[in-house]
Formats: sequence, C-alpha cells, structure tokens
Amino acid sequence: MALPFIAGAVGTAIIEKLVDTCFSYLEVVYPAPSGMQDELERLQHALPQVLAVLTAVEGGAPDMVENKALDAWLWQFRDAVENAEDVLDELEYYKLKKTREEARDGEVRGFLSNFKRKFNSSLSDFFSNDTRKRLREAVKGLDRVVADMGPFLQLVTGFYGPSVKRQQLEDIIKARQTSSLLTESEVLGRDKERDQIVEWLIKPGDVNVDVSAYTIVGMGGLGKTTLAQLICRDERVREYFDPIMWVCVSLDFDAAAITRKMLDYSCSTSLNALHEDLKQKLTSKRFLLILDDVWNDDKMTEWEKLVAPLKFGQRGSKILLTTRMGSVADMAATVTKCKRESLNLNELKESDYMSLFNKHAFLGVNPDDYRNFQPISEHIAKKLGGWPLAIKVMGGMLNSYMDYEYWKKILEKGNMKLQQGNDDNMTVLRLSYDHLPTNLQLCFRYCSLFPQNHMFKRKKLVNMWIGSGLIPQSICGRQRPEDIGKEYLNLLTRKSFFTCKTSDNGSKIIIEYFMHDLLHDLARSVSQGECIRIGGDVARITNIPRTIRHLSVEIVKLLSIGEISALKNLRSLVISGKGYNMDNADYVSEFIEVIKGFKKLRLLSLCKNFDFSKSPDAFDSLIHLRYLSLPRQFILNKNIEYDGMTNLVNLRSFDVSDDVIKNIPYIRKLPFIHKLQNFIVQAKSGYKIGELKNLRDLRHLYIRGLENVRTSEEANEAKLNEKEHLKSLSLKWSAHCSNSAEADEQLLDNLCPHKNLKKMCIQQYQGAKSPCWMTNLSLVNLTSIELIDCKGWEHLPPLGQFTSLQYLHLKRLHAIKQIDCSFIRSSSGCAFPLLKELQLWGMPNLEEWIGVDNGCMFPQLHYMYITDCPNLGEIPILPYSLRRLQISNVGLTALPTINRNYTDNNQQEHFPALESLVIKQCEKLEYVPTEFFQKFDTHTVLYVEKCPQLTKHLISVFSDIQQPSILNCLTVGSCGDLEVPLLQLLPNLTSLFYLVLVDCASITSLPPAQACARWTMLSILVIKNCKELSSIGGIQALVSLRYLKIEGCDKLIEFALLLQPPFPNDAGQKEDAADCLLKDGELSIDHHALLLMEPLRSLSSINELTLFDALLTSLPEEWLLQNHAALKFLSIWNAVSLQSLPQSMTKLRSLERLKVNDANLIQSLPNLPTSLRYLWILECHPVLKERCQENVGLDWPKIAHIPNVWIEQLQSDDDEIDSIF
Repeated sequence: MALPFIAGAVGTAIIEKLVDTCFSYLEVVYPAPSGMQDELERLQHALPQVLAVLTAVEGGAPDMVENKALDAWLWQFRDAVENAEDVLDELEYYKLKKTREEARDGEVRGFLSNFKRKFNSSLSDFFSNDTRKRLREAVKGLDRVVADMGPFLQLVTGFYGPSVKRQQLEDIIKARQTSSLLTESEVLGRDKERDQIVEWLIKPGDVNVDVSAYTIVGMGGLGKTTLAQLICRDERVREYFDPIMWVCVSLDFDAAAITRKMLDYSCSTSLNALHEDLKQKLTSKRFLLILDDVWNDDKMTEWEKLVAPLKFGQRGSKILLTTRMGSVADMAATVTKCKRESLNLNELKESDYMSLFNKHAFLGVNPDDYRNFQPISEHIAKKLGGWPLAIKVMGGMLNSYMDYEYWKKILEKGNMKLQQGNDDNMTVLRLSYDHLPTNLQLCFRYCSLFPQNHMFKRKKLVNMWIGSGLIPQSICGRQRPEDIGKEYLNLLTRKSFFTCKTSDNGSKIIIEYFMHDLLHDLARSVSQGECIRIGGDVARITNIPRTIRHLSVEIVKLLSIGEISALKNLRSLVISGKGYNMDNADYVSEFIEVIKGFKKLRLLSLCKNFDFSKSPDAFDSLIHLRYLSLPRQFILNKNIEYDGMTNLVNLRSFDVSDDVIKNIPYIRKLPFIHKLQNFIVQAKSGYKIGELKNLRDLRHLYIRGLENVRTSEEANEAKLNEKEHLKSLSLKWSAHCSNSAEADEQLLDNLCPHKNLKKMCIQQYQGAKSPCWMTNLSLVNLTSIELIDCKGWEHLPPLGQFTSLQYLHLKRLHAIKQIDCSFIRSSSGCAFPLLKELQLWGMPNLEEWIGVDNGCMFPQLHYMYITDCPNLGEIPILPYSLRRLQISNVGLTALPTINRNYTDNNQQEHFPALESLVIKQCEKLEYVPTEFFQKFDTHTVLYVEKCPQLTKHLISVFSDIQQPSILNCLTVGSCGDLEVPLLQLLPNLTSLFYLVLVDCASITSLPPAQACARWTMLSILVIKNCKELSSIGGIQALVSLRYLKIEGCDKLIEFALLLQPPFPNDAGQKEDAADCLLKDGELSIDHHALLLMEPLRSLSSINELTLFDALLTSLPEEWLLQNHAALKFLSIWNAVSLQSLPQSMTKLRSLERLKVNDANLIQSLPNLPTSLRYLWILECHPVLKERCQENVGLDWPKIAHIPNVWIEQLQSDDDEIDSIF
C-alpha cells in the first residue's frame, strides 16, 4: 500500500529549498555543471503536481491506497527527498561548524536565520568535492523520480468535495483538547460480568488452597482489561483485599520481571531477593493480584516461580487474569491447584454498544444539534460488531470530524463491510489510522519500535520523535519542536491511540502512556518496510527490508551485524542489548565500524552494557545525529578527551555518562543540547564556565567545580539569566576547596538563573550569605530547593514566600542555629502554601525553630523528615495534612500538637491522616500528644527506638485510648521501662502483621500462647539483640506467621544449649496449633542450638532456612530431614567452622537452592538432590574448587545436573579489585 512518509507541504518544501540552494550555488560557480540548470527548472515547475499527488496519498484516495506502482514510486521519491534533505543538512552543518570556528562567540540563532536566505558569494567555500557530488546526485535523483510521476496525476482529481477537508498541521496544533480527553468514568454493558466476578472474588476460598485464580478470556479489543479495571475499582473488592496489585504481563512471561512489577521495583535484582521482598509484602495479607494480558500457557517452571511467594498471603487471596487464550486459564488452575474458574467475554449488546459509540462520537457536543447524524451513526456502530475498543477508537475519530458528508463517506467505504473474524478490530483501527494526519501517522508508526505494553514517558518519546526527524524544524515555525511533539501525543491520546496513566509515588505525580496490544499490532502492520523491532530469542536477523528507516534490536547473535550493516537508509537505531553481553572487544569493534557506516543516522541509542570507551571517536562522523544515548558505564581511563563529540552540532538530546561529559572540550559547539548533567569547570581552555554562554536550549544543567571560576565577570559569561528554557539547575563546589566565603558569595550572586527555573540545588557552597536572587524572590516559579553541605551558610533566605515551592531539602547546613521568622514569613498570609515535603538533615547547631503567630504554615505538607539535629528542642505545630513524620536523633522533649485551625472543613476528606510515625534516637523525648493516636484511624506504621524517656506517658496513651486497630507495622527498640508494659499491651493490636523487637534489654519472654493467638495477622516477627530473652513464649499460636528471625539473643542460646536431641521422628503426626507455625515459611537464626527449642524443634514444613552461625561444624541433619518435603532454600552464612555437608543431602527432595558462604573448610561434596537448581559455595577451599572443575573434577558428576553453579575460592584483595573491574 502507498505509505505516506511526510506531509506533502513538507516534502515540497524540501525540494524547493534544494532548488533555491542550487540556484544560489550556480550563481557563484562557473561553469555550471552540465544539465543542472534544466533539471532545477523542471523540478521547480513540477512542485504543484508533486504536492497534489502527496496530498492525495495523505488523504487516502481509494484509487491510490492499494496501487503497487504508486507504492514503488513513493519509496523512490522518499529516497530522493531524504537524500536531498541529507545534503541540505550537511550544508548547514558545515557552515555552522565553520562559523563556530571563526567566531566562537557568534550568535547561533542569528546565523541560522540568515542561512535561510540565498547564499552569498562565499557559498562555494562550504562545498567539498564530496558535497558537490552529493548535491548534484540529489538533484538528478529528484528529477528522475518526478519525471515518472505523470501516471499518478490523473488519480488525484475529484475525490474530495468542498465539505470534506483534510485537517492541516496548524489545525492539529490548535485543536481543542479538553472535550475529547477520554477518561473511563463509566463502563457500559459490563455490570453483569463485573458482579459475577466480584462475587467470586469476595467469597471464602477453598480451605485447602493458598491462592485461587479466575480468568477473563476473550479476543483483543473486547474490553478484558477495562473489565478488570472496573473490578479493581469496585468498593467491595477494595474493602476485601489489601494490597491490590496490577501487572501487565503480555508476551514476555518472566517470573522475576513480573515479581519486580508487583513490588514496583525498577532496578534489577535476583529472583531470590524479589521473593523475599514479596513475602514480606504479602505475608498474612489478603491480596488480589491482577495479571493482565497473559499469553504464556506452557512455561510451567516460570509459573511455579511466580506463584511460590504468593502462598504467604492470607487464605482467601485471589488472582485475576485476562487473556486471549483459554489454555492460560487451564495453566493458572493447574499451578494454583484450584478449580478452573473463567469467564468468556463476549461482544457488547446492541443497546450498550450504541451508548458507548454515542458517548465517544458525540463527546463534547450536543447530540440534538446533530440529529441528522443519528441514522448514519447507528449503521456505523452496527458494522463495528460490539467490540468496545473498535467502537471507542472509531467514535473518537468521527468526533474529530463533525461533518455529515464525511460521516456518510465513512459509512459507504467498502472496508467498513466487516466480516466476522480475527481481523475485525484491525480493519476498523486501520480505518481510524488512515484518517490521522500524516505527521501523526508517522509518530504512531514509530511506536512499533517498542515492545508491547511499553510504558512511554512523554519527554523521552517526544525527544525520540524529534531526534528521528519526524518533527522537522521546517514545520515548527515559531513553536518549539517539543511543544509540537506534546501536541501530537495529546492528539493521539485523545483519539485513543494512547491511554494516559497517572500515578503518585509519594513524592511526585508520574504520567505515563501505553498503547493497547491491538493498537501495537496495528502500528507494526502499518509500519512494514519503514520500522521494525527484532527481539526475544531470535537466533539470526535475516531478510530485513532495505527500505527500513527505524530499527530496534535486541542483540542476540553476532550474525546480526552483517544484516544490519546493509541498511544504508537507516535513520534510527536502538540497541537494547537484552540477553547479550557486549563486552567482547572484537564484537564491539566490528559493531562500531558498522555504526560509522550509517551516515544518515539521526537517532542512536545503545544498551547499558555496550563499551565504546576504547573507541572515543566512534560517533564523530555521524553529523546528522539529533539524539544520542550511550551507556552510563564506568570509564577506566578518565583522561580520554572526547573532542570529536563536538562535531555533532545538531544534537538536541544527549544522554551519556558523566565521565564522558566532563571530558568534552568546547561544549559550546553543541548549541542545541537540552541536558548537561556533569559540566565540570576547569581552568584550562575549553572547560571554562563561559562555554555555557550560547547553550540557550538547555533544560537541565548541573555545574561542578565552581571553585575554578576565578572572577565574577567570568561567572557572568555563563549567561544563566538568559536561559529561559532552563527547568533545573545544580551548582556545586568541590569538597575541601580553598575558596574564601566572600569569593563564593560574589560568585553565587553572579550565577542568577532565569525566573522560569523550577528546580534548584546548591552544594558545597562556602559562603555565609544567601545570594541576592534568593532574597529578592525573583524565582517565582521554583517548586524544589535543595541546599546541601553548605556548611558556612548562616541565615536562610525567606523561602516561605516562594509560593510555588513543593519540595524543600536542607542537608548538613552546620552553621544554621535558628530558623526564624525571616525564613518563614509570607506576604500571602500563609507560609509555604504548597509545600508537600520538608527534610532537615544533619544540622547539629540548629537550636531554635520559631513558628508563626497564626499557625498557618505548611497547610499541604505530607512528609516531614528531621534527622541528626540533636540540639533542636522544639518544632512548630504540625499541619493536619501530614502523612509521614520521621524524627531521628533530634533533641525534642515533646512532639508538637496538630493544628487544624487554618484547615477547611473538608480537609480530612482531601488529605489522609498520619500513616507513619517513626521516632529514633530521641533520648530526651518524653511526650507524644494523645491526638497522634486518637485522631488518626489510618495510622499503620509506628517505629519507636532508643527513646528511653518515652515510657509511662506512651504506656498510658496505649492503655487509655482505643487501640488503633489498623496499626500493622510496629518496631520497638531500646526504650527502657517502656518495653515490658508495651509488650503486654501489644496483643490488643490485632491488625499487626510486622513486629520487630530490637535491643529490648528488659524483655525476658514473649507473650504466652493465649495472647499470641490474638495476633491473627502477624506474618513477620524479628527479635534482635534482646540479650535477656530466655523464652519465646507461645509463638506456636501465631497461625499466620511466615517469617521468623532470631538474632543476638544470648540467654536464649544459653537455654537452648542445655537441651538435647533427639528430634521427633514424625512431627507431622501431631495435630495442634504448632502445625500452622511457619508453614511453608522462612526461619532465620544465628545459632543452630535454637532448633532444639520448642516449637522450633517440631517444625516440619519450613520452606527456607537461613543460618548465620560461625560455630556450626555440621548441619542439623535430623532437623533438615524432618523438613525434607518442604525445604526449598537453604543458606549458611559465615560457615567458617563447617567441615562438610552430610551424605543425607540427597534426601532433601524439594531443595532448589543451596548457598554456603565462607566455606573455607569444605574440601569435597556429597551427592546432591536432583531437585537442586542453584548452588553457591563461596570463598571455598582451593581443593573443592579443583574437584568441581567442569568435566574433569572428581566432584563434577555430583553437580553436573545443576543448571546454575557458582563455586569460588577466597580471593586476595588484589584479585577482588581485578574482578570488580
């Protein structure tokens, strides 16, 4: 099909610019190249016809969509236009480069404006022989392609009537956004399905099943995800489950990745660590896990890994899945060992899909004004067949063109006559895509480079669109490309090609975009020949179309290099590197040579493990680059200068490691970059602060080494006050610099940023005074201020008057003695009206904090952290909006009260009450207001440690008021007389699931069984360094306990050492409360003798055992055999005395992971169980290392069946350093 690749107006503009450039060139070159004058005149005359053909293709004229001859001609025309664009870009590049070299302080913007005019007599100076040749070839190529255009002109006439007009770019940018922004405030036609599933979810589960599953099955676009979201928001569900977790699984079914999403982790970590964290999160909680868009139905092992930690949740926990395949429902039932429960989702009923269609098609308008549209809308909706996604997209598309003739033409189109089958949705979505403007089509197709269910960040996606040339400067006029890119994304979202997701991570609102899988399929379909993503387990990359412009690859095999190297028209290259370690020097060298050959490249993004440090000139010749993202790797040779990087004068997005940035001299040669995160000022030429002068497009700037700025005049050369687009600025001096306070003060005064700045960070400033631009309140848009390690700063500026401020962090300001009225005062009558987070860290001389008379301060504060302020004796009244309060090593004798006088009557509805109270190392603290517990029914976390004076008062608080039953996390440590009475009151806290007792010297015994039985939800119990503890009481009554850790309890060990084996022969024959203790749970102890104490002695279903025991000479063999059916993970730490592993290891038939650290005495291995999948023996004896050598060692046959083995002997310090690098 004919693929519009550029708006007609843009394509002809490129040709027109090429013609003008060449005519100017001919004026100064004699004799003129043969035939060039005629070719240029023909092109000039043909421009209207070219525009007509391109406009017809954009409009989707029916005779042009499936015309193979036109398709071939368009690809030829695209090649010719892009060649012309490259030549023009090259001319601008060389002239810009030359101008920069001749006048280093010249005005870039003025030059570019002048360059748009005809060349002057010096034009020929910029033409190398190669450039002349390419210019001549570009003209010939366009002339040749345009000459073949004639047969297509006759197809253009007469398609569009006067009432149907294609929306032009300026209309797109100005389009009304508010009325079409789709938010699913209601879901039509799914009430019955919702109620059916909700009733199943909240009914009691099978007593013999830890967690059960329900699956929603249906084709793509039927609304499976929407139904799951509706269920997730149902009040019955929200009241019954906590937590509720949502994970979009899609094609890549990986247990670790799914678990990471459940935990909201972005960094990589081991599956074992993930399981540990997930167990802690879920233990004794009745959770609901939604697994959306599941495809895998055959990876039994991965499913088992995923489900393993889920059984630690409370019985009645559920899993809800959505999938296109009924076989996934079978797999879910099998792996959870429950009955198969599912719902096959069908199309909407007629009344429902008509309501849904009308909702989207007439959004933002009065339907009564369009009554003549109703018959057409009914026919269109019926042809969509009740598929919600197709109806939503089609309705949104029609809503953008409220023209009767247009709607009628849509109805009459042949491809609206849908046949029932798998392509129904694709046909409708394709029709909606065809009616997008060409520029939006380009951006939508580009998204096929990303995997399904990718969460797009707006800024990165827009920057990639711009970098790849999809939003050329020529169409922007006076607007910034970034603003146009945001408009494009908003339009695509309004038209339902993207869905916007907003979340609050506690400190900021996160906005992300995602694309439905059906729309992703559409993007892949319509981008064939232009964009391609190659990933997963592809063994070899073959048959890539030579027309490809944008390529995304997960490198797997070396054989892919040759195939990639043939793509000479490539404009975007993204290498993710998943599953392949690109440390091979030969491979990297070969790959870099391939990259150098991509002369047309606009965007290059390489994976995190791609090492280019040995080829610092790898990218210097890619002069068309706008977007460069390189791995943030550790550079061993820190003296390498990357001076060639400044050849890339067109760069806008520049994301490289700090070690690279700091070694790029003359950074001013990159005038369009948006982010400079590690500019280190140096005294030598090319690194002075004046290099920043003309970088007026900067959005984010981090300047270090400010002590190397010698004069105030030199500081002025940075022109920070002229950088109107700058959003965040960090200023940092080096530690231990010898500048005087006066010098730093003068310097900071001259680094005044533009008033548009939003985020400011100042570090290691040695001055005592605040800069004038912070005291005169010129930075009215600041939302975040960080002052860090400014140890001489004596008086804080009047930050309370920064009315936009939301985040304030003051850290290690050693000279601050008082926070007074000048800091707090506000002309608006309320200090810090929008502040959400306040942190005071490491201010040892802070003694006084004066509040305000009317108490109106921090009315919207959510988080307050005060740490290491030992002389601060008092803090002002706290706002009612506060959610989290942490006080650590502060000299308070009492916590302040809560002030509600200046809050509105509805504030309790808008702001959750205090959720978390952490008090540590406050040795003077005697009083906590009763209201902290009386007024906060959402109080969930209480942490009190090393507060010896907080005794009788807190006990009376807990005794006299109604217990905060929702309290579920409690830590008590080193609190003197408070410990024993508090322990006696704890059984009243029936919602506890996490309890930590640390350094409690007064506690000799845990509560008896009768008291422990009230902790029905307690899942995690940690007892650490309770030296006088000699009894673990009645913990056998903790029926929900899944994790128990005992460490540093000396008397308990002494008592245990008096006990003797044998262990029970068959603990499983007993039927009492002890059978539930730590069932499939984890036990962590620091002395093996603790296993001789009841109820630990009788445990028989432990899933994981961790021993930290330097005195352990042999494993507790009988106890291990007692747990042989359940034990999966065994870890021995500090095994310096362990001499061997027992021969009975083979009987641990469920063991999957065995880890032994510091095993320097073990010289051989016994036979190991066949179930073992991971084996770690670290810092082992050299003999063992030798015996385990692959294929030759004496013990190799004993471990050959284990897929993952790490046996490493003790390294010297030098060896360890070498291994790190």
